[in-house]
Amino acid sequence: MRTLNLSKSGLNKIHSRQLELKSSDFEDSINPIPPGEWCAINISENESGLVFVNSLVGEGFTCAHLVERVKRLEIQAFNVEEYVLKKISTAILKRKKFRDYENNARLFYGVSDGLPGLIIDVFQNASIIQINTAGIDRYRDQIKKLIENLTKLPAYHLDNPKYREKESLPYFELTNLPELLISENQINYKIRPEVLQKVGFYYDHRENRLQLMTLLSRMKTKYKTGVDLFCYVGAWGLSALKSGLEHCHFVDQGDFTIEVEQSLKLNEMGKRGQFHRMDVFKYLDEEIKLQNKFDLILSDPPAFAKSALQKTQALEGYTKLHRKVMKVTSSGALVAFSSCTHYVSHEEFQKNILDAARKENRSMQLIYAGIQGFDHPISSLSDRSNYIKSYFYIVE
Repeated sequence: MRTLNLSKSGLNKIHSRQLELKSSDFEDSINPIPPGEWCAINISENESGLVFVNSLVGEGFTCAHLVERVKRLEIQAFNVEEYVLKKISTAILKRKKFRDYENNARLFYGVSDGLPGLIIDVFQNASIIQINTAGIDRYRDQIKKLIENLTKLPAYHLDNPKYREKESLPYFELTNLPELLISENQINYKIRPEVLQKVGFYYDHRENRLQLMTLLSRMKTKYKTGVDLFCYVGAWGLSALKSGLEHCHFVDQGDFTIEVEQSLKLNEMGKRGQFHRMDVFKYLDEEIKLQNKFDLILSDPPAFAKSALQKTQALEGYTKLHRKVMKVTSSGALVAFSSCTHYVSHEEFQKNILDAARKENRSMQLIYAGIQGFDHPISSLSDRSNYIKSYFYIVE
C-alpha cells in the first residue's frame, strides 16, 4: 500500500477530526495515483490513516477521504476489500436493532456508516446501490454480490451521472429495474422506475411521518381537508389519511398521478385523495385567490440550496412558501413544515417559519420537532450528516 505524507494543513485537519482532504493537504503530489486507490497516511509515530484518493477531481475540491485510523504496524497488511464488506455488514446489523428497519430502509448512509459516497436502500422486492466516489467504485461488483446475499433480493446499481462525472467515473444506465414495492408504517407504495427521485423513496422522514400518524390518532379534532405539498408518491398525505384525515389533495409538478392513485387503491383509501400536477407555488396562489383553507398542511419541499452559496436564496424561497401556506391555513389547523436543505440549520428554519407566521398575523404552538430516521445515523444535531428538519405547529 502506498504511503503519503500530509502537509501541516492536512495534519491539522486530521487532528481536528475532519475527514476530507484536498491536494494541498499532502506534501506528496497525488497526480500519479490512479483514481480510487487506497493509500496510507502518516498521522503520528504510532498511527496511520487509511484514505482513498482521486487526483482527477478539480483543484480545491475534496480529493481524499479518511476512512479509518489504525496502528502504524497494521497498515501494510490491511485488506481493503474485507474492510469495505465488513463495514456494510455492520451497518445492516445496526438497522436490525430497530423494528421495521430490517427492510424498506436505508441500509448504508455514506460517511455516517464509514464509507463516503456509498448509499444503499432496500425495498420489498429489490435493493438499490448508489456509488459516488472512486474509492468505493473499485468494489462495485463485490458490494452488489454482498447485498444480494444478505437481503436475498436482486440488487441494482443506480448511478448518479452528476456525482460520478465529478469523480471522473463512468456512468452506466440502468435498464432492468422493476417497479419498486415499499411498505412504511403499514402503508404500501409502488413506484415506477421512470419516475424515481434520488434512490427511490424518502425513508429519511419515516419517524416524522409516524409521529404525524400518532399525533392525529391522539387529537380530538378530526381534520377534514388536507394538502400534501411537493408530494412525490404521497407518503405524507397517505400517512394522514391512514390516521383519520377525511380527504387529501396531493400536489407536485412531476407526474405522479399513477403512483398516488394506485397507493390510494392499495391502502383501501378509495376516492379520499386527488392528485394535482402543478407547481406548488402556483397551486397555493390559486387557493389563496379562491380563499380556500385547509385543516392540515404537509409541506416537504426538495432542497432549496445545493451549496452554501445558495443559502440566502433558499431562505427567501422558504419565506415565500411559508407565507403562502399561512394564507391557506384554517384557524386551529395542524401544519407540518419540513426541510431537507443541508445548508439551512434547525434554528434558521424554525425562525423562518415563525417570521412568516408573524408577517401573516398567525400565532403558533410548536407541538413536535423531528430529525431523520434511525437508518440515517448522526452523532449530534451539529453533525454534517444531519439535514432533515420537521416541525409541527397548531396555527391560530
